[in-house]
Amino acid sequence: MKRKNLRFNFVAATLAALLCATTAPSLIPIQSHLLLSAPENHARATTAFVQYDDPYSDFRNARYSNAGLLNERNEVKLGLQLHREVTKKFRLTDVGLDRVERLGQRCARASLRPNLLYKFHVIQSREINGFSLPGGHVYVTTALLRLANDDELASVLAHEIGHIVARHSLKTLKQSQEYDEIAKSLGELTGVVGDVGRDLGVALGQIVGQGFLAVHTRDEEREADFLGVRGMTRARFDPQGMITMFQKLQRVEEQDANLLGTLFSDHPDVQERIANTRYEIARMTRR
Repeated sequence: MKRKNLRFNFVAATLAALLCATTAPSLIPIQSHLLLSAPENHARATTAFVQYDDPYSDFRNARYSNAGLLNERNEVKLGLQLHREVTKKFRLTDVGLDRVERLGQRCARASLRPNLLYKFHVIQSREINGFSLPGGHVYVTTALLRLANDDELASVLAHEIGHIVARHSLKTLKQSQEYDEIAKSLGELTGVVGDVGRDLGVALGQIVGQGFLAVHTRDEEREADFLGVRGMTRARFDPQGMITMFQKLQRVEEQDANLLGTLFSDHPDVQERIANTRYEIARMTRR
Protein backbone atom coordinates (compact mmCIF):
# COMPACT_ATOMS: atom_id res chain seq x y z
CA MET A 1 0.00 0.00 0.00
CA LYS A 2 2.88 2.35 0.81
CA ARG A 3 4.36 1.72 -2.60
CA LYS A 4 1.00 2.39 -4.29
CA ASN A 5 0.54 5.67 -2.40
CA LEU A 6 4.01 6.80 -3.45
CA ARG A 7 3.10 6.04 -7.05
CA PHE A 8 -0.06 8.12 -6.94
CA ASN A 9 1.73 10.97 -5.20
CA PHE A 10 4.13 10.90 -8.14
CA VAL A 11 1.20 10.92 -10.57
CA ALA A 12 -0.30 13.89 -8.74
CA ALA A 13 2.91 15.85 -9.00
CA THR A 14 3.31 15.03 -12.66
CA LEU A 15 -0.24 15.99 -13.61
CA ALA A 16 -0.05 19.13 -11.54
CA ALA A 17 3.10 20.20 -13.33
CA LEU A 18 1.48 19.56 -16.69
CA LEU A 19 -1.94 21.02 -16.14
CA CYS A 20 -1.60 23.68 -13.45
CA ALA A 21 -0.13 27.17 -13.58
CA THR A 22 -1.07 28.86 -10.31
CA THR A 23 -2.04 28.29 -6.69
CA ALA A 24 -4.58 31.11 -6.47
CA PRO A 25 -7.79 29.85 -4.78
CA SER A 26 -10.26 31.73 -7.01
CA LEU A 27 -11.69 30.87 -10.41
CA ILE A 28 -9.04 33.08 -12.01
CA PRO A 29 -6.72 30.18 -13.03
CA ILE A 30 -9.49 28.75 -15.20
CA GLN A 31 -9.06 30.94 -18.23
CA SER A 32 -11.40 31.59 -21.09
CA HIS A 33 -9.55 30.50 -24.21
CA LEU A 34 -11.28 33.32 -26.05
CA LEU A 35 -9.93 36.01 -23.74
CA LEU A 36 -7.45 38.67 -24.69
CA SER A 37 -3.71 38.92 -24.27
CA ALA A 38 -2.13 40.05 -21.04
CA PRO A 39 -2.69 43.74 -20.13
CA GLU A 40 0.91 44.63 -20.88
CA ASN A 41 0.31 43.50 -24.43
CA HIS A 42 -2.76 45.70 -24.83
CA ALA A 43 -0.99 48.37 -26.84
CA ARG A 44 0.18 45.76 -29.29
CA ALA A 45 -3.30 44.20 -29.37
CA THR A 46 -4.91 47.45 -30.43
CA THR A 47 -2.54 47.91 -33.34
CA ALA A 48 -4.08 47.03 -36.69
CA PHE A 49 -3.18 43.48 -37.70
CA VAL A 50 -2.36 43.00 -41.35
CA GLN A 51 -3.32 39.64 -42.86
CA TYR A 52 -0.94 38.37 -45.54
CA ASP A 53 -1.09 34.57 -45.56
CA ASP A 54 -3.56 31.85 -44.66
CA PRO A 55 -3.36 31.81 -40.83
CA TYR A 56 -4.86 28.34 -40.62
CA SER A 57 -2.86 26.56 -43.33
CA ASP A 58 -1.29 24.18 -40.80
CA PHE A 59 -4.69 22.87 -39.71
CA ARG A 60 -6.63 22.44 -42.95
CA ASN A 61 -5.54 18.86 -43.61
CA ALA A 62 -5.36 17.76 -39.97
CA ARG A 63 -6.90 14.42 -38.99
CA TYR A 64 -7.91 13.92 -35.38
CA SER A 65 -7.92 10.74 -33.31
CA ASN A 66 -6.69 9.31 -30.00
CA ALA A 67 -3.93 7.37 -31.78
CA GLY A 68 -0.73 7.61 -29.74
CA LEU A 69 -2.59 9.23 -26.83
CA LEU A 70 -4.85 7.99 -24.05
CA ASN A 71 -7.56 5.91 -25.65
CA GLU A 72 -11.02 7.44 -25.62
CA ARG A 73 -12.20 5.23 -22.77
CA ASN A 74 -9.41 6.41 -20.51
CA GLU A 75 -9.83 9.98 -21.71
CA VAL A 76 -13.45 9.85 -20.57
CA LYS A 77 -12.34 8.40 -17.21
CA LEU A 78 -9.86 11.23 -16.77
CA GLY A 79 -12.48 13.84 -17.62
CA LEU A 80 -15.00 12.35 -15.21
CA GLN A 81 -12.52 12.33 -12.34
CA LEU A 82 -11.43 15.89 -13.06
CA HIS A 83 -15.07 16.99 -13.24
CA ARG A 84 -15.74 15.47 -9.81
CA GLU A 85 -12.93 17.57 -8.40
CA VAL A 86 -14.14 20.72 -10.17
CA THR A 87 -17.55 20.29 -8.53
CA LYS A 88 -15.85 20.23 -5.13
CA LYS A 89 -13.89 23.38 -5.84
CA PHE A 90 -16.42 25.57 -7.69
CA ARG A 91 -20.11 26.26 -7.42
CA LEU A 92 -22.02 24.83 -10.35
CA THR A 93 -25.47 26.16 -11.09
CA ASP A 94 -28.45 25.37 -13.28
CA VAL A 95 -28.88 29.07 -14.10
CA GLY A 96 -28.59 29.34 -17.88
CA LEU A 97 -27.75 25.64 -18.22
CA ASP A 98 -30.62 24.87 -20.61
CA ARG A 99 -29.36 27.56 -22.96
CA VAL A 100 -25.76 26.35 -22.76
CA GLU A 101 -26.80 22.74 -23.28
CA ARG A 102 -28.96 23.62 -26.29
CA LEU A 103 -26.29 25.69 -28.03
CA GLY A 104 -23.43 23.44 -26.96
CA GLN A 105 -24.97 20.20 -28.21
CA ARG A 106 -25.76 21.90 -31.50
CA CYS A 107 -22.08 22.84 -31.87
CA ALA A 108 -20.94 19.41 -30.72
CA ARG A 109 -23.03 17.61 -33.33
CA ALA A 110 -21.49 19.82 -36.03
CA SER A 111 -17.93 19.32 -34.76
CA LEU A 112 -15.30 16.94 -36.11
CA ARG A 113 -15.87 14.75 -33.06
CA PRO A 114 -19.66 14.40 -32.99
CA ASN A 115 -19.87 10.96 -31.38
CA LEU A 116 -18.27 11.91 -28.07
CA LEU A 117 -20.71 12.45 -25.20
CA TYR A 118 -20.38 16.16 -24.38
CA LYS A 119 -21.48 17.56 -21.04
CA PHE A 120 -21.92 21.28 -20.50
CA HIS A 121 -21.72 23.02 -17.14
CA VAL A 122 -22.24 26.52 -15.73
CA ILE A 123 -20.08 27.92 -12.90
CA GLN A 124 -21.44 30.71 -10.71
CA SER A 125 -18.87 33.49 -11.02
CA ARG A 126 -18.55 37.19 -11.79
CA GLU A 127 -15.51 36.43 -13.93
CA ILE A 128 -15.97 36.00 -17.68
CA ASN A 129 -14.47 32.59 -18.34
CA GLY A 130 -14.80 29.31 -20.16
CA PHE A 131 -12.70 26.15 -20.31
CA SER A 132 -12.87 22.50 -21.25
CA LEU A 133 -11.61 19.18 -19.90
CA PRO A 134 -10.68 15.98 -21.69
CA GLY A 135 -13.54 13.62 -22.34
CA GLY A 136 -16.13 16.22 -23.39
CA HIS A 137 -16.66 18.51 -20.38
CA VAL A 138 -17.16 22.20 -21.21
CA TYR A 139 -17.65 24.95 -18.62
CA VAL A 140 -18.73 28.59 -18.87
CA THR A 141 -19.43 31.13 -16.15
CA THR A 142 -22.66 32.97 -15.43
CA ALA A 143 -20.88 36.25 -16.18
CA LEU A 144 -20.10 35.04 -19.68
CA LEU A 145 -23.74 34.05 -20.20
CA ARG A 146 -24.86 37.57 -19.28
CA LEU A 147 -22.36 39.13 -21.68
CA ALA A 148 -22.86 36.98 -24.78
CA ASN A 149 -25.77 36.63 -27.19
CA ASP A 150 -26.43 33.18 -28.62
CA ASP A 151 -24.04 33.47 -31.57
CA GLU A 152 -21.27 34.79 -29.31
CA LEU A 153 -21.84 32.09 -26.72
CA ALA A 154 -21.80 29.49 -29.50
CA SER A 155 -18.39 30.82 -30.58
CA VAL A 156 -17.00 30.19 -27.08
CA LEU A 157 -18.54 26.73 -26.88
CA ALA A 158 -17.36 25.79 -30.37
CA HIS A 159 -13.85 27.01 -29.50
CA GLU A 160 -13.75 24.86 -26.37
CA ILE A 161 -15.12 21.89 -28.30
CA GLY A 162 -12.26 22.53 -30.75
CA HIS A 163 -9.73 21.94 -27.97
CA ILE A 164 -11.43 18.62 -27.22
CA VAL A 165 -11.56 17.65 -30.90
CA ALA A 166 -7.84 18.34 -31.30
CA ARG A 167 -7.00 16.50 -28.04
CA HIS A 168 -4.82 19.41 -26.91
CA SER A 169 -4.76 18.47 -23.22
CA LEU A 170 -4.02 14.84 -24.05
CA LYS A 171 -1.11 15.94 -26.23
CA THR A 172 0.29 17.95 -23.33
CA LEU A 173 0.01 14.88 -21.14
CA LYS A 174 1.73 12.74 -23.75
CA GLN A 175 4.81 14.97 -23.63
CA SER A 176 5.57 13.78 -20.11
CA GLN A 177 8.09 10.96 -19.75
CA GLU A 178 5.85 9.63 -16.96
CA TYR A 179 2.95 9.27 -19.41
CA ASP A 180 2.96 5.47 -19.25
CA GLU A 181 2.55 5.50 -15.48
CA ILE A 182 -0.36 7.92 -15.69
CA ALA A 183 -2.03 5.89 -18.44
CA LYS A 184 -1.61 2.72 -16.38
CA SER A 185 -3.24 4.37 -13.36
CA LEU A 186 -6.25 5.39 -15.44
CA GLY A 187 -6.41 1.93 -16.99
CA GLU A 188 -6.69 0.39 -13.52
CA LEU A 189 -9.60 2.64 -12.61
CA THR A 190 -12.85 0.69 -12.83
CA GLY A 191 -15.01 2.96 -10.65
CA VAL A 192 -14.86 5.71 -8.06
CA VAL A 193 -14.37 3.38 -5.11
CA GLY A 194 -11.38 1.33 -4.05
CA ASP A 195 -7.74 2.28 -3.57
CA VAL A 196 -7.11 3.25 -7.20
CA GLY A 197 -10.18 5.49 -7.37
CA ARG A 198 -9.43 7.13 -4.02
CA ASP A 199 -5.76 7.71 -4.76
CA LEU A 200 -6.43 9.05 -8.23
CA GLY A 201 -9.13 11.29 -6.77
CA VAL A 202 -6.60 12.68 -4.32
CA ALA A 203 -4.13 13.26 -7.14
CA LEU A 204 -6.63 15.11 -9.30
CA GLY A 205 -7.99 16.95 -6.29
CA GLN A 206 -4.54 18.40 -5.74
CA ILE A 207 -4.56 19.64 -9.33
CA VAL A 208 -7.92 21.34 -8.97
CA GLY A 209 -7.03 22.67 -5.54
CA GLN A 210 -3.97 24.38 -6.95
CA GLY A 211 -6.06 25.89 -9.75
CA PHE A 212 -6.70 23.58 -12.68
CA LEU A 213 -5.42 24.95 -15.95
CA ALA A 214 -5.25 23.24 -19.31
CA VAL A 215 -2.15 24.69 -20.89
CA HIS A 216 -2.39 25.53 -24.58
CA THR A 217 0.15 26.98 -26.95
CA ARG A 218 -0.59 29.87 -29.31
CA ASP A 219 -0.84 27.43 -32.20
CA GLU A 220 -3.34 25.34 -30.25
CA GLU A 221 -5.42 28.46 -29.59
CA ARG A 222 -5.34 29.27 -33.31
CA GLU A 223 -6.39 25.72 -34.09
CA ALA A 224 -9.30 25.94 -31.63
CA ASP A 225 -10.32 29.26 -33.22
CA PHE A 226 -10.21 27.59 -36.65
CA LEU A 227 -12.21 24.57 -35.55
CA GLY A 228 -14.57 26.81 -33.62
CA VAL A 229 -15.48 29.26 -36.38
CA ARG A 230 -15.99 26.45 -38.88
CA GLY A 231 -17.92 24.32 -36.41
CA MET A 232 -20.29 27.09 -35.37
CA THR A 233 -20.92 27.87 -39.04
CA ARG A 234 -21.80 24.23 -39.76
CA ALA A 235 -24.15 24.40 -36.76
CA ARG A 236 -25.85 27.36 -38.51
CA PHE A 237 -24.75 30.05 -36.10
CA ASP A 238 -23.56 33.39 -37.44
CA PRO A 239 -19.73 33.22 -37.38
CA GLN A 240 -19.63 37.00 -36.95
CA GLY A 241 -20.47 36.13 -33.35
CA MET A 242 -16.86 35.11 -32.78
CA ILE A 243 -15.69 38.54 -33.89
CA THR A 244 -18.20 40.43 -31.75
CA MET A 245 -17.28 38.19 -28.80
CA PHE A 246 -13.63 39.19 -29.14
CA GLN A 247 -14.67 42.83 -29.39
CA LYS A 248 -16.83 42.63 -26.29
CA LEU A 249 -14.02 41.04 -24.30
CA GLN A 250 -11.69 43.78 -25.45
CA ARG A 251 -14.10 46.45 -24.21
CA VAL A 252 -14.51 44.65 -20.88
CA GLU A 253 -10.74 44.59 -20.45
CA GLU A 254 -10.55 48.32 -21.10
CA GLN A 255 -13.24 49.00 -18.48
CA ASP A 256 -12.38 46.44 -15.79
CA ALA A 257 -9.70 43.88 -16.55
CA ASN A 258 -10.40 42.13 -13.23
CA LEU A 259 -13.62 40.76 -14.69
CA LEU A 260 -11.53 38.71 -17.11
CA GLY A 261 -9.29 37.27 -14.43
CA THR A 262 -5.61 36.66 -15.10
CA LEU A 263 -5.31 36.57 -18.87
CA PHE A 264 -3.16 34.27 -20.98
CA SER A 265 0.01 36.04 -22.01
CA ASP A 266 0.71 33.37 -24.64
CA HIS A 267 -2.55 33.81 -26.57
CA PRO A 268 -2.51 35.44 -29.98
CA ASP A 269 -3.52 39.06 -29.57
CA VAL A 270 -7.13 40.00 -30.11
CA GLN A 271 -6.59 41.92 -33.36
CA GLU A 272 -4.82 38.95 -34.88
CA ARG A 273 -7.66 36.67 -33.85
CA ILE A 274 -10.26 39.01 -35.28
CA ALA A 275 -8.30 39.24 -38.55
CA ASN A 276 -7.92 35.47 -38.69
CA THR A 277 -11.63 34.96 -38.09
CA ARG A 278 -12.58 37.48 -40.78
CA TYR A 279 -10.22 35.72 -43.18
CA GLU A 280 -11.89 32.38 -42.52
CA ILE A 281 -15.41 33.76 -42.80
CA ALA A 282 -14.52 35.29 -46.17
CA ARG A 283 -12.97 32.00 -47.29
CA MET A 284 -16.07 30.04 -46.29
CA THR A 285 -18.32 32.57 -48.01
CA ARG A 286 -16.44 32.15 -51.30
CA ARG A 287 -17.03 28.41 -51.35
